[in-house]
Amino acid sequence: NAVIDFEANQYFSGTFSDKVSALGNTGAAAPIDLSTGNVFTATLTGNCTFTLATANGVSNRASSFTLILTNDATPSRTVAWAGGSFKFPGGAGSLSRSTGANDIDVWVFFTPDGGTTYYGSIPMKDMTA
Repeated sequence: NAVIDFEANQYFSGTFSDKVSALGNTGAAAPIDLSTGNVFTATLTGNCTFTLATANGVSNRASSFTLILTNDATPSRTVAWAGGSFKFPGGAGSLSRSTGANDIDVWVFFTPDGGTTYYGSIPMKDMTA
C-alpha cells in the first residue's frame, strides 16, 4: 500500500471508515484476523480465548483494532487472549470487564511491533441501553 503525504493545506475529500467484521458467537475459541478488518463484533457465548493473528508486519507500521463484545444471557463468562504478549493498564494480568447478562464492552488493542506485544484497554464498559 502506498503512503499518502499531505501538506497543511490538503485534506481527504472522501469519507474515511473502518471495516467491520462480524465474528458471530464466540464459543470457547474465537480467532481475530487483523487482515479482515479493524472493528470486530462478537457475542460471548462461552468462556472464550481470542487468538489474534496477521498484525501488520512492516517494521515502521502498527496495527490496532476495536472489539465490540456483547455478553449473552449467561453472566460471568471469562475472556482470555492468545497470539502475542498482552499488556494492560497498571500491569494487570487481564482487564476488568462487564460480566452481566447482555452487557456490551468496547475493547481497544494496539501493537507497534507486528503482533509481538498488544496493549489493550476497555474505554467503554457496560454500554447497554
